[in-house]
Amino acid sequence: MRNFSKFVLSLAMVAVIGLLGAKGVFAFNERTIICSGGSYFDKYGPSQYWYEHSGYGWCNKTSPGWCENGQCSDQSPYNGVSRSMWKTYSGCSLSNYARWNMGNIAQWSYWYTFVPNGYSTTTAAPFSITYNGGSTYNFTINQNAYNNRWISLPTTSNYYQVMNTWLDDDTCESPSTQIGFDETEICKEANSSSAYCPGSHNP
Repeated sequence: MRNFSKFVLSLAMVAVIGLLGAKGVFAFNERTIICSGGSYFDKYGPSQYWYEHSGYGWCNKTSPGWCENGQCSDQSPYNGVSRSMWKTYSGCSLSNYARWNMGNIAQWSYWYTFVPNGYSTTTAAPFSITYNGGSTYNFTINQNAYNNRWISLPTTSNYYQVMNTWLDDDTCESPSTQIGFDETEICKEANSSSAYCPGSHNP
C-alpha cells in the first residue's frame, strides 16, 4: 500500500511539472489561461499582415501587472513566452486567423477573452469555439467597447469540453480597423461570477 501511495504521488508530481513546463498555458486553481505568445497559440495567413505589440495583454503585462480577484499576471510563470499581443486588419474575406488550443479538458467551463487597451478597434470580432467533440458556437465581440477587461461569451453560458477558440479578420469594416488577438481562458466554476473566474463580465 505504501509503494502504491508513492506511485500515485509520483504521477501527480509529473502531471504538475508537465503543466508548468508547457509554454503559454497557466493553470491557477480552476482557471486555464492560453497566452497569445505560447505554443498553444497558432497564427495563420500571410505573415506581413500580422503585427506584434509588446507590453499589452493580460499574460504579458509586466509592470504593473493586471489583477482580478487577487490573481495577477506578473505572478504567472511565462518564461520564454513573447511578451506581446498580436493584431491584424479588417478585410471582407478570410485572410489572417488564429487558434488557441484550450486543452480539450473534459469539464463544463466558462469561456473568456482579454481585450487589451490598444490595437483592438473592431466592433465585431468574429470568434468561434469548438466544444463537446466538435460542435461550434459562433459569436462576435465589440472589442472597441472594452479596455483591459476579460469578456465572457454573449450568452454567459458554460460549455462542455471546450477544445479550441478561433478568431479571424473577416469583419468587412474599414481597412484601418484592428482585430486584437490576446489571451483566452476557460474557467471551471459553479457560475460565471465565482471566485476564480475573471472579475469583469458581459451582461
